This record gives sequence, C-alpha cells and structure tokens, in this order.
Amino acid sequence: MVSKDNYCFFFTFFFLSITFLINNLGNLNTINYDILYQMWYNITSSITIFFPFSIGDTLYLIYPIAFIYFFRKKKLRRKKLLISLYFLSFPYILFYWSWGFNYKRIKPNSIEYTTNELIEVTDYYITRVNNSQFNITNNKNKAVIVEDNFSELRKKIINSLDETTKQFQIKNFTKHPIKISQFSTLLSYMGFSGYINPFTLEAHINKNIPKISYPFTISHEIAHQYGISFENEANFFGLKNTLNSNDKVINYSGELMALQYLLYDLRLKDNYERSQLINKLNGGVIKNLQEKRFYNEKFKNPFEPYIKKIYDFFLKSNNQNNGIKSYNLVVNLLIQDYQSKINNSVSDSS
Repeated sequence: MVSKDNYCFFFTFFFLSITFLINNLGNLNTINYDILYQMWYNITSSITIFFPFSIGDTLYLIYPIAFIYFFRKKKLRRKKLLISLYFLSFPYILFYWSWGFNYKRIKPNSIEYTTNELIEVTDYYITRVNNSQFNITNNKNKAVIVEDNFSELRKKIINSLDETTKQFQIKNFTKHPIKISQFSTLLSYMGFSGYINPFTLEAHINKNIPKISYPFTISHEIAHQYGISFENEANFFGLKNTLNSNDKVINYSGELMALQYLLYDLRLKDNYERSQLINKLNGGVIKNLQEKRFYNEKFKNPFEPYIKKIYDFFLKSNNQNNGIKSYNLVVNLLIQDYQSKINNSVSDSS
C-alpha cells in the first residue's frame, strides 16, 4: 500500500517535472494556453474582486509562517526535507500554471531605428505633452494635479479597456481586481511602482508613487492581467489605454511616461539633442517630471541595484533577453506606432 508521504512526493515530483519541461521547451501553443489562462483568471478574479484588501499580499505573509510552523512540527530530518520540498515546489508550479507560462509566448519583433527617427518621435510627444498640460491647467508653468482618488481613477481606466482590447485584438475581461499594495513602502525601496500577483492575479499599485503616475501604472498592471508578459508590450498597452480615456489627466499620465522612455533612450544616443528638446517643455511638465525624480531620490538606497540585478536575472530567465531593459524597448513600439500614423495620413491624403 502506498503511504500518504509517498503519494504526496510522487504527485509533487510529477507536476514539478512537467512544469520544468514545459518551461524549458519552445513557445507554447498560445491558443490552448489562452483558454486555460482565461478560465483561471475568471475564477480567481471572481473571488479576489470582492475583497477590498489584497489576498495575494496576505498570502505572502501567511505562507512563510505556515512553512515555519509545519517545518518545526516535524521531528525527523526526512520529514523536514519533504516539507521543504513541498513548500518550495508549490509556488514554482503554481506560478507558471497560473501566470508564468505567458512568458512562453512568441516574442514581439523589434525594429531598427535611427537617432533622427528617435528625435522626431520624441519631439512629437513633447508637443503632445505640452498641449495636454496646458489644456488641463491653462497655465504653462503649473504642474498637473490628479484630483481623483484611487477608486475613481481605477473606474475611469477600466472604462477604457473595451476600446484598448479591440486595438490589441484580445478578449476583454469583465473583472479587474486592482489593489493598493500592503507592501508599498517596501516596493518604493525596491524601485517598483506596481506588480501583478502571479498566484491571485491581482494588480497592485504602490501608493507612494506620484499620483500623476497612477493612471499609467494601473494600465500597465492591467496589461499583465491580460497575460501580456513582455514589459515593453505592457508599457505600450498602458499608453494606449490612457490615451483611450475620456479624461485629460489620464491621457497626460500616459503621454508623460512615453516621453520619459523616449528621453531616456535619447540620452544614450544623443544627449546634446536630448537637452535641446527638454528646453521645449512647458514649466508645468518639468515640475511633474521633477516630482517623479524627487520620489526616486527619496527612496534611493544602496540595496536597490542588487534587487534590480535579481529582477534582471528573473526576466532574462523568462524569455526577456534584455532583462530590466525590456521596459525601455517600448520605444520601438512608440516609433512603429508613430510611423504607422504618418503612413496612414499619407495614404488618406493621396
């Protein structure tokens, strides 16, 4: 007769092996995984959306306590090893089957672009950002202030998703559990503005980030809820969703973040031209950018680079070869999007 311990061991070993094999194979059949993921998302979101607090963050607190309790309860070394195996294996298996296999999707193609093309698109977004800032404040030197609270922003951003999902040709979800993280201060010191819990699929926002960053960050994390795993695509989804909003402040939040990525990329390629373009920015836009910089400086600490290296390794081991630099690859998509608009405009006029 097979003992309970042997049954649990073989069950864990079987699923651990299957998960490891799939994770180290090529790209998944995305159609089949999409169906599985959508079913799982609908189940989890139907439960977590009714809780005002984060279920995922609570599990992060309970899980290590449970491990310590069961580990100390066992007397034999063999039992302690089994408990360790189960507690380490379960998150690994659940991570990939719940959300992590989204990393196995086919990677988006990137384009080669010239510095002149980058300058042109950056200049285009400077014009957009300046116009948006002035339309909101009626004063070029006044920073844009987000008046809505988190709940109001969340509702407005969700209202844009119908149009955004059509643009991305993906199925829209009806439920979006979006929570303020209980670990916001820790996230600030780690250098993260938000994240998706891969087990409960709740989107989490760091409450400490400047409020002007809330709309884009919420939209970015919602992209992950749709299974968009690549950070550049999630950034692009976030931008499009903010632009699809009827709220001018939400539009501005996305445009401002897009401009930040463009300016960062331009700093690496032509810092002089970047400085010239920054001089075109309205004083109010500069103040919003300074607000973001002051936030980063406030939580800067000697451990952040090491945390980023760990996250960089995590991304590289999950099909994002550029690691943490993957976020800035959204510049490729911004340039492609700009060029497609120009080409469509030429076609319409001819």
